[in-house]
Order: sequence, then structure tokens, then C-alpha cells
Amino acid sequence: MSVDSRTLILDLMRDLGAREAAELRQGAAEMDGTAIIAMERAVPAWDKQQDYTGWPVGAPVTDEGQVWTLITPHRAADYEGRPGTLRALWNLCHTKDPARAKPWVDPDGQSGMYMTGECYKTSDGAVYRCKQDHCVWDAEGLPDAWEKVELEA
Repeated sequence: MSVDSRTLILDLMRDLGAREAAELRQGAAEMDGTAIIAMERAVPAWDKQQDYTGWPVGAPVTDEGQVWTLITPHRAADYEGRPGTLRALWNLCHTKDPARAKPWVDPDGQSGMYMTGECYKTSDGAVYRCKQDHCVWDAEGLPDAWEKVELEA
């Protein structure tokens, strides 16, 4: 493959990725966390210099191993912090797919509460599924609200 062909293919893949990310950004408000996390490859990384004022509410970003959705459009540079510390601006996504479970993050207000069926992964790789809505405690803090999930090998 010539250098020109390689460059052409890389440019095409970048364009496809950018298109997929733009489509996800526009449609994410109608999706739940499970659907968004399933498309995580198309979710852009959070950027401290990004102007999110033109982004639709619900648009996702990734940051520190988590997926967040926009609550309030804003300019990131106007705020000290990142999605995990700016919970009035960003909501934490969870998934019902145990294979894509993310590490536990403490809910803050309504941001990040676990709902029935949503999962998280512990530091040792165990996955737990929530058995109730509006859960703000992990399996250690509220064992009756969680069931351990055995992942298929």
C-alpha cells in the first residue's frame, strides 16, 4: 500500500468516526446509558477547552474511565474541574450490560444514582447489578440492593 493510500484510508476512517460521533451527540438524549456505553468508541473525550454551549443536552463525553452526559451546555474553560466534579453540568451514565460495567462512582444528588438493572464493577473485577431504583450505595454499603453477576468467559 502506498503512502497516499494509507493516508486516504486513515482520513476516511477519521471522517467516519467524526460522523458517528456527531450522530451520537445529536441522538444521545433519546438513549439510555446502556445504549450510549455500547457506542463508547464514538464518544469523544471531555476537553477542558471545549465550548459545549452548542451541544445538545444529553450529549456524551468520556472522562476518567466513565461516560458522562451533558446536563447544562457551557464553556468548559469557564469552570474549574471536570465532569466528575461538576455534577450540576454532567450526569454519570450506567449500563445494564455487565460486560461493559464501569467502576463505582458515588452518586451526587440525582447524578449517578443507580436504577434497577444497572451494573458496576469493583476494583477486583466483580460486577454487581442493582435490584432497585434510585440506589446511592454500593453492594458493600447496601447489600440487599445488589446481586453479584457472573460474567460468561
